[in-house]
Amino acid sequence: MEYFEFDTSKFIYDILIPCLLACIFGGIIGLQRERHDRPAGLRTHTLVCLGATSFTIVSYLGFFPQAGFDPSRIAAGVVTGIGFIGAGAIFRQGSLVKGITTAASIWVAASIGLALGTKMYYLAAITTILGFLALSTVKYIEKKFVRVPNYTLNITTPKNFTSYKEIKNFLEKVSTNVRYRKYNLDDEKNKMILTVNVQSRDPEFSIKLLQQLSKLKEIEKVTIS
Repeated sequence: MEYFEFDTSKFIYDILIPCLLACIFGGIIGLQRERHDRPAGLRTHTLVCLGATSFTIVSYLGFFPQAGFDPSRIAAGVVTGIGFIGAGAIFRQGSLVKGITTAASIWVAASIGLALGTKMYYLAAITTILGFLALSTVKYIEKKFVRVPNYTLNITTPKNFTSYKEIKNFLEKVSTNVRYRKYNLDDEKNKMILTVNVQSRDPEFSIKLLQQLSKLKEIEKVTIS
């Protein structure tokens, strides 16, 4: 019969410290997602990072001494399994797909856990810092210099409305790109609904649009999203 002796030093350095750091580092990434009200936040990222750390510790402390066992198999299984959790954070809202960044942050949290499990603390720390900065600052840069905001306009008019050209000319002046137009005819209510998707960097685009459309008295309703 084999007896196991509790080793305080081994417990602290090989188990306790990596697990505590996993909660801290995973929590840092999760806190950023939580502040932006994302589907996976503080608890999810903390648990993912802690779980990945635990699996990694098990792989080399529990199985590595056995002949013929490859400890990287458990790490590979963690990477594959994280994909299912990440996929659950992705959802579709209308024409937009949301949650991809959160899914990527969950993937990063798992990689931090794997690094902590193998006691690669410097790698875990730099990944946490860079991951937090990527989530916090790159989005601002992306909005400011790269991505052009999209607007979907729904304009309700009478069936015999004739000023579409004025709307078209205005949109071409204030927007970067008019991506598509769609006309829906409601014969029962004798209405026409114009749906337009546009891109504009102008922060006052919505206000300018409403001011312009208010000059056309035939327009009955305008929604901007």
